[in-house]
Amino acid sequence: MVTKQPITKDDIVIRKIVLHILDTGHDVLNLSDSLLDPGPDLYEFIRGHIFKIISSDDTKNCKFNPDTSAVYSILNGFTESDEQSFLSVSRELAEKLYSIMEQGIDIPAADLLTVSFQANGTIFLALLKMNYKSNYTHSLEDTHTDIVKASALPASGTRIPEAVIINLTDLHINLLEKRYEINGEKMFYLSELFLVCHTSLAPKKKLSVIDRAINTISNKYDGTDIKKKMDTKSKLRHLYQEEEQFDVEKIGEELFGKEADKRTEFDEKMEQYDLQFDTFTISNPSTLKKLEKQVLVTDSGIEISIPMDTYDKRANFEVQTDAATGKTTVLIKNVENLILK
Repeated sequence: MVTKQPITKDDIVIRKIVLHILDTGHDVLNLSDSLLDPGPDLYEFIRGHIFKIISSDDTKNCKFNPDTSAVYSILNGFTESDEQSFLSVSRELAEKLYSIMEQGIDIPAADLLTVSFQANGTIFLALLKMNYKSNYTHSLEDTHTDIVKASALPASGTRIPEAVIINLTDLHINLLEKRYEINGEKMFYLSELFLVCHTSLAPKKKLSVIDRAINTISNKYDGTDIKKKMDTKSKLRHLYQEEEQFDVEKIGEELFGKEADKRTEFDEKMEQYDLQFDTFTISNPSTLKKLEKQVLVTDSGIEISIPMDTYDKRANFEVQTDAATGKTTVLIKNVENLILK
């Protein structure tokens, strides 16, 4: 999301809300012609969902294809401050989305919350696809009670899996989406058919690509030298701590710059995902958990989880590889207390 500074939940000010029903399961498209008047609970419910989306490392950054995107054309004539323009545009977007959802029988039916909000001086449009969740509730008819299945909206504590947030200043898109089958082909229907936009990988996916590439290269070239493999992962962690971002070109240079074959292979793998010159940050600390420990698994199935802080100190942990036999010895020293989990 293109903003001058990170958005906090308190920065989000809801401006307008309208709810449209896109119940493809029952062939119901119900387009509202009036704004919702949210009370404090609904206001916080919506604001909480918006914050979860913009702070998620699963969110993709996207850019419209202006020549082929109908949504781009719709938004070009949009005046958010005008209530009738807001309602008209929201209905047009809902109708277009519904027609696409009808093509995929697995695409969940939903209520579509269309919300405009302001944060850090910028106005955004959010399309929150509140997919129905099946649940059970009681039914009371006269004196007869029964348990029936009912559809419910996502809970406030969860993050919705499908949502679009558009910066109305530059039409930059933040997108959460899932792949569903349409006409026998699995596709990201929100980006490919609805928005018609170019998507980049989400930060969480980018980090996964880098981590997987490092593992592949280390396994290929370092063989049984576990210490060298762990040192490489430790360097990646320290680079992020120093830079507070992942600079892919610098990662390649720092980790593999002195070994031409490794550097070439790393660059080739990054080019496959168009990441070779990419720089990105991580919003959610939980995304970085894979950098905070390394897990060793022996050929006999013994699993050792090593916090990177412990590994970096080296005083309490040591990995030795016998050059002649290739066998590895792992030493855990100075253990004051040992518990069974």
